Amino acid sequence: MNLILFNLMWIGLVIGRESLILVTIPIVAIYAYILVREGKVKIHQLLLPACIGIAIDSALTLFGIFSFSGSSLILPLWLITLWLAFATTLTQSLSFLGRNKIFSVVAGGIAFPFNYAIGERVGAVSFAEPYLLSLVIIGLIWMFVLPLLFIVTHEYFEQKFAT
Repeated sequence: MNLILFNLMWIGLVIGRESLILVTIPIVAIYAYILVREGKVKIHQLLLPACIGIAIDSALTLFGIFSFSGSSLILPLWLITLWLAFATTLTQSLSFLGRNKIFSVVAGGIAFPFNYAIGERVGAVSFAEPYLLSLVIIGLIWMFVLPLLFIVTHEYFEQKFAT
């Protein structure tokens, strides 16, 4: 269910962007609320990875690796919302990736550039030239950051650093 909902949100947020933002934001917010209320996820397990993803995308934007046309912010609101939607998958449908560090490194290095490239093809983002170098930079960053996202969503992280 989680993966299906995330993919629908990805379509609405990446393809629909601003035209569907008034529909997608409430859906993501309600879904996140339901997950927290049912005890399937804690609020920090959503906010920490979302903030990390937003910070990295902001840095990549500021360094000119990619850009978003028509946004008055560093990142468009649809991408910020997408990060919250993605954070729901880390403890749900993608949690199996977090159990294997090597697999999460490889997945981060391949899946993130692939998804950003799809976003570029549908006009959601523009890459700096050379195009391939931009994808390699994104892949190298997410090889290290995806495992970090699983670490900050793990219960051990909460227990270790909450005191």
